[in-house]
Amino acid sequence: MDLEALRDRVFAHPDNAAVLAWLEAQPSDPLKPGTNGYGYDEGAGVFFWEWGRRVPEDAKFDLSYHHLMIHPVAARIFAFQHGRFTFVLRRDWERAGKAPDEDARVGYTLDGSVDFSDLGDPWCLLHERVDEGDEEDELVWAWELAGRDP
Repeated sequence: MDLEALRDRVFAHPDNAAVLAWLEAQPSDPLKPGTNGYGYDEGAGVFFWEWGRRVPEDAKFDLSYHHLMIHPVAARIFAFQHGRFTFVLRRDWERAGKAPDEDARVGYTLDGSVDFSDLGDPWCLLHERVDEGDEEDELVWAWELAGRDP
């Protein structure tokens, strides 16, 4: 996979603009296959290889020091980790049988109080809005949704 070409497509995709701005990511930031945070970021293991174990490996990336799940064909970001234990999901609300709301992006995590309201309706805090034990399914659904045309 050409990581530079994928990075360019990720930055060009309009659905990613709010996330990339929120993360203060730059088009020159290196995109690499997902890592476990090199021992300093234990949340990456949970995100990528516990809850995300059914998400294809070619959807797990590090952009600079941020951990992202990106649909490699559509170049759409569908989940990301902020801090050590804050996980944000572009949720398939319809499949989950729920309706998005402003509170879905605001909460308290192990990293402290967070507010991702600027990201808009499709986004939610993974651990705040997804029932415990459903994280794997929700990440797979988000991957599937990210691969569909808008």
